Amino acid sequence: MARTFIRQDTQIRKSDAYTDNITPSLANYETNTVNIEDDLNSLRSQVHNLLNNFAGKWYDDLNTPSALDLGSERGVNDLNTDLHALERKRVLVTTASLTDVTVGAGNNFVVLALGELPSNTTAAIGAVTTTGTVAAFNASFGAHDLAEVAGSTAISPKNLCGVYDASTRDPVLSSNRVVYALFQTESSTDGSTMTGTTPNRAQLSFVRINATGDDLEAVPFADVENKVINYTSVTRKALEDLTEQDFLKGAEVDVPSASSETRQVAYDNQGATPVNLTTNAILDIEGAGLYWEIRDDLEATLFRITEGSAGGTTTLLVSGDVDTFDSSAVINDFDQGIRVDTGGQRINVGETAGLIESTTTNDLRILGAGELYLDDGNQTGSTWAQTSGIKLSDTTAEWNAFEANFGEVSLLAAINASYAKDRAAKVYSNVTVTTVADADVSLADGNLDTALPDMSTGSFTLDYDVYLNGELLRPGADASANNDYYPGTSLATAAQLKFEFSVKLGDVLCVIPYRQP
Repeated sequence: MARTFIRQDTQIRKSDAYTDNITPSLANYETNTVNIEDDLNSLRSQVHNLLNNFAGKWYDDLNTPSALDLGSERGVNDLNTDLHALERKRVLVTTASLTDVTVGAGNNFVVLALGELPSNTTAAIGAVTTTGTVAAFNASFGAHDLAEVAGSTAISPKNLCGVYDASTRDPVLSSNRVVYALFQTESSTDGSTMTGTTPNRAQLSFVRINATGDDLEAVPFADVENKVINYTSVTRKALEDLTEQDFLKGAEVDVPSASSETRQVAYDNQGATPVNLTTNAILDIEGAGLYWEIRDDLEATLFRITEGSAGGTTTLLVSGDVDTFDSSAVINDFDQGIRVDTGGQRINVGETAGLIESTTTNDLRILGAGELYLDDGNQTGSTWAQTSGIKLSDTTAEWNAFEANFGEVSLLAAINASYAKDRAAKVYSNVTVTTVADADVSLADGNLDTALPDMSTGSFTLDYDVYLNGELLRPGADASANNDYYPGTSLATAAQLKFEFSVKLGDVLCVIPYRQP
């Protein structure tokens, strides 16, 4: 049968309704559509969504770039070109080398061996876009040179490298200015490979910011010779070649000419963060009379160390502006002794080995709220039960008794007085004639064979003991006491005694006198 050819331009009509805000979903765009108008509306809605996320209309023109932008509206081809250019955009990143490099004696530059070269050995030499390690051609290679690849400022060329002490990782300083290095190559061929051998060697020329802060100058060789360093080179990469770790590197910051590194800046930067010391730290005070000092908020000295080793005058001062010197160490060890109260009554403890002594005429007192014990090394191992030693006193009453017995005298005076009151030699005398009660008995009276001691001093009833045939008798002050015996007619001249009973021939008297102070 014959075919009918339908004219497309008249047989298929345009959409009756134009919709461009249908929410994207499988149901809205496929499942629930019933005709081609629904399909076209779904496409219109998705185009609208892709253009401007449903803002405006699906048929709106692309946004017009601002006057500062290059070009005008961009189609997909333009975007492809621009995206490719963005991916190939060149950026500079720092690359650290932890290989130790030793600077030769008398040099302020160093030629790098193969193992000391940067990880990227492609040399991007001069003002180029080549990816690789940024370098300047050094026409006098093997000697210090200021050849640079110009950067944003005169003190930040693109081939400027960081320099660090290999052992401490601290910046290297020259006259209190940070040392940098210019990365330079022997070859002038851009894109050549550095090999560590001629003609493709590389070197570091050490520089610092000049005194006015507006340019770089050579570092004196004395500040870098023989040092062992690490360095960071500058690598040019395409944006698409950046690794995630490249974004951890901070941008170089130009140092204004008026600023400088000071301890104040370091302290402020550190803040309250503690310093973790992992190596020995030494502060040398080099020069007689120089000191290291800590002051309070009113700038009064709290602590000072003054150098005086040559003259034996080195001093560590804890000033009178310190309110409390608090040492809670388990042991406070003063090896050469201590001087106390040097501005008043000075007391030395251990300055003369083993002695506590006062250097003035004032008395030395040991005083405390507690009790005082005396002890020495001989007590250990003895039968002495009190481990604290001999106590000076037990009660206030003992002090009162001491005063009553000896007066307010020294211990030596009291000991001497006690010795003087100790008993003297005994005197024995035999009765030669029986004598009645209340009659004088003495050598002078002819009824004893030996004179009795003088009993006229001290207390007759307390300071003398009289024994008859070994029995201790009780004294009386006189006959009225009615005790065993009492003073005779003359104690002082004849040492006479009288008894309340008869003494008989053959009796033996024994008199023990006690000395007076």
